[in-house]
Amino acid sequence: MRKILFGLFVVMLGVTFVVPVFAKKGPGGILDGSTSVDTDVIWSVPAFIELSVSADSFVFPEFDPGIDEYLAEDAVILYVSSNSDWSLTYELDGDAEAIAHLEVILSQDSGNGNATVSVDYLLTGLRDMAPGTYEVTVVYTATAE
Repeated sequence: MRKILFGLFVVMLGVTFVVPVFAKKGPGGILDGSTSVDTDVIWSVPAFIELSVSADSFVFPEFDPGIDEYLAEDAVILYVSSNSDWSLTYELDGDAEAIAHLEVILSQDSGNGNATVSVDYLLTGLRDMAPGTYEVTVVYTATAE
């Protein structure tokens, strides 16, 4: 029985001191008991664009009699939020005579990323228009490129 116990003791000492010598050592002589794998992480971000306006309407002030044109600078401000290239367009809707006398002037009609776009309204040929109140709807469209 003593021989068996002594034999087990010798085997345990051998495992304790001899096996670590054959183990892979990492930097600094420390046993490296680790492994690593890698994986790719992939995603796609779609283009987005949002458009808002500083006011739902703009009312020109009263004009002096006989004035032929009037420029309203910074009449409204457009706010573009985007993560891509974009372009701005507009359409006028309303009475044909009123549309003929209104010009929309954008401070910029294209860009990249976020932007604040000032819009001026120019009325021309006011002396040729009949007295009255006119209304035109301006529909702005921002398109991601």
